[in-house]
Amino acid sequence: MTTTILHVSDSHIGCQQYRNDTRREDFLDAFEQALAVARGEHPDHDNDPVDAVLHTGDLFDDQLTSFDDVYACHEALRGLREANIPFFVIVGNHEIRRNTDFVDEFVLTGDAIRLTRTPTPVNNEVALYGVDSVKQPDWEETDLSLESADEGLFRLVAMHQLFSPPIDAVGHEASNILDLEPVLDRFGTDVDGIALGDCHERLGDTCRGVPVWYPGSTERTTRDTPHPSVDLLTIDPEGSPQFDRERLLLDTREFIEIDIEFGESDTFDLVERKVEEKAPVADAVVFVNVRGAENGVTKQEIHDHLHARGVTHADVTDERVVEAIAGDLDDLDTESEIDVDAELDEAIGELDISEEARELEEMLRHADPDLDDTRRRGNAKERFRALAAERFGDAATGGDA
Repeated sequence: MTTTILHVSDSHIGCQQYRNDTRREDFLDAFEQALAVARGEHPDHDNDPVDAVLHTGDLFDDQLTSFDDVYACHEALRGLREANIPFFVIVGNHEIRRNTDFVDEFVLTGDAIRLTRTPTPVNNEVALYGVDSVKQPDWEETDLSLESADEGLFRLVAMHQLFSPPIDAVGHEASNILDLEPVLDRFGTDVDGIALGDCHERLGDTCRGVPVWYPGSTERTTRDTPHPSVDLLTIDPEGSPQFDRERLLLDTREFIEIDIEFGESDTFDLVERKVEEKAPVADAVVFVNVRGAENGVTKQEIHDHLHARGVTHADVTDERVVEAIAGDLDDLDTESEIDVDAELDEAIGELDISEEARELEEMLRHADPDLDDTRRRGNAKERFRALAAERFGDAATGGDA
């Protein structure tokens, strides 16, 4: 007997990418596609229904996800429950809250099972564990010990962190990549696999012989995110090999890159030809990179042309402007340049505001540049609650700040 688990991660439901309502709908659609794969109903794949779905965090994009998005997710999960396929989940860094998380409501209604450091059996073949996303300042103090599971079960741990391996820490810019090897010791028991979330690229490796992997995100969160996908896991504790992982692509909106380099004699005709080479562009998200000679063709004209062709979103980067500015840098009087941060600090210093307000302003404006907007807001929100509790007592933190 084998157990099949569909590994899904980083769905980011509610993400209104590019402030575009159509892109917000795309993120929900991609998640619904993943559940269709789980039920064996996706038109592009001929797999049988799986035994379980495992979601390794960032089901939602934000701590302040709208009720509409939570309700839509509820509806999608109801179809999975009606197919008798359990939905196992942990909480990611984008959605984690101070007290009750969104997924706790799904647990209450029977639409989800939240994983913990106590093993949850699947088919008497797999023991699932879960560790929610841990903020970096709390990482060293967090208890990662796992309760032992019955002999013969394949012990699979779900986590939502950036780890090396499988991420190449040397070639990666992020400063919050953690070393995975010490984590194996902190578990306090042997494990057979680690299913990860947080990295939106599909990656895989081993650590001390234990397979570790990211399935990738279900939708593109940036222009360079690889094609969205999910992983079909096949587990046979008595087999050889015990574990297999197959990538299943999702049918998501196309992202198209168009490079245009103008010569001095080129006109708008070059734009039309380059766009036509990538046709069809209708319904796609299109990025245009413009270089070369300045010839009077404007970004707005390129935008208008793309939207006339029915694109969902257009982003035009005109490097001709950068090149023109760079050519004048030698003439710049650097001694007279304005230090914007210093000017802001001086202006804020003159304001009649409390020390608490100054601390929150400092957190937001001088935060680690590697932090995304959601994590930055979340840190400030937690500090606000702590400051409110100090000043007004515990009653101040009874609701959302």
